[in-house]
Amino acid sequence: MNRLSSRQKGASAIGNIIFIVVLGVVVYLGIQFVPIAIESKSIDSILNTIENTQRTNPANTVMDAREKLINLLQINEMNYMTDDFKVEKSDGAILIACSYDRELNLIYKKQPIKYRKNLRLKVR
Repeated sequence: MNRLSSRQKGASAIGNIIFIVVLGVVVYLGIQFVPIAIESKSIDSILNTIENTQRTNPANTVMDAREKLINLLQINEMNYMTDDFKVEKSDGAILIACSYDRELNLIYKKQPIKYRKNLRLKVR
């Protein structure tokens, strides 16, 4: 008798379930991490913009620097972060410091994410 070996074609139900679970976990983590990453990139962009405009349109006082910062936060629709920035004069320069904490909720634990960034502007 001639036996033909039967080979499975396609994926099994268990393979599909495992794939869906892994995909679900990746989507769950992405939904949480992507906004945090976008927020930190936006802050980096805001601070870089302030640093670059310091050459052409310098902020010579703390009020000028704070006004530029608030303006850029409003443009980026990040008004909720105004309190996370401190603008002060230090050693003849203007120091802009950003400090905030976020929490990444992993399935098994919550992972704190701390963001700290400083910008020192020379006053002319």
